[in-house]
Amino acid sequence: MTRESLGQANWPLALKYPEPRQQLHRICRDLGDRLRNCSPQDRATVVDAFSAADRLLPAAVSAPSRAERMSEAERARDTGCADLGRTLTEHQLAEIHTYLRTRPVLLAHDAHVATAQAPSIDAVPADQNYCCYDYLDLWSAPHIIELASQDRFLDLAQSYLGCTPTLYSINAFWSFPDRRPHKASQVFHRDWEDFRSLVVFTLLTPVDVPEEGAHYYVEASHEVERFERELQGRNVPAGDVETLLKREEKGIAATAMRLFETSARCFDGAAGRSFCSDGYGLHRAVVPKSRPRLLLWCRFGNFFNETAYRVTLRNHDPEAARRVLARIPQTPRHQYVFRYLIEALSALK
Repeated sequence: MTRESLGQANWPLALKYPEPRQQLHRICRDLGDRLRNCSPQDRATVVDAFSAADRLLPAAVSAPSRAERMSEAERARDTGCADLGRTLTEHQLAEIHTYLRTRPVLLAHDAHVATAQAPSIDAVPADQNYCCYDYLDLWSAPHIIELASQDRFLDLAQSYLGCTPTLYSINAFWSFPDRRPHKASQVFHRDWEDFRSLVVFTLLTPVDVPEEGAHYYVEASHEVERFERELQGRNVPAGDVETLLKREEKGIAATAMRLFETSARCFDGAAGRSFCSDGYGLHRAVVPKSRPRLLLWCRFGNFFNETAYRVTLRNHDPEAARRVLARIPQTPRHQYVFRYLIEALSALK
């Protein structure tokens, strides 16, 4: 990725930011700014540049483990999503819940945007759709880091992205019943936080029927040109096609709901089940009907979008940070994939 491709040909990056880490953060912010203003078609150009740049990484970093199940990667590339089956046992789930039960919650969908907290999920106000955990609290829970760092997930993300993945978010959030759908996430929408991403979701509570908080995904909506051809082949009105492909969010939710309410792929099931999807594809969550739902995500992408995300650890506990760091595998590949989480944890040491 050259400075010309970032639109910064005349900016003396190395002079203004002499430290390599400073330069990296500046490039990430520039990429985030570019992503904010790019068209759907422009995303592919940058994805190709990341794939080419990946060849410069040492083999110890970029070589996959080959634990990947090719059928999962192929399904994800074809449809934008894939079922990954059961990835946590009942015992592991029980240990996760036992630990998280003692932790306060943040009144937001993701910790980096939270401005208030509650002592437990039972104290979450009725006007809040979501709550989540401070990153350090969540990462300190048993089995979370181990789940995110397994070679199967890293290989899957690498195959899908076309380059060594960057893990830019591990987050878990509760969705509450008896709420109006959240205007941003519980209606059909696209995520624009990376040029290409793959999110691995894991149900930490059961979703026995879709009405209890299923995740819906419009298959093949992650590839703009193919999706456009499919819509045109179905004689979808040109105005609806334009709405579903444009950068702005206005109109997407209502149009996608009208066209895909009954045909979108539904992900529900037992606690411990995982699935993956490209967040750029059209997707929505469902407000649970009768009980709170806890969902974990691990987001893999091309880079860390510093205009959209911050890894802010509110709980300043150096010993807890050291324990989490010790659980991240010490291989060059894992240290690269987890580098932004490692940086945030190391700042507390």
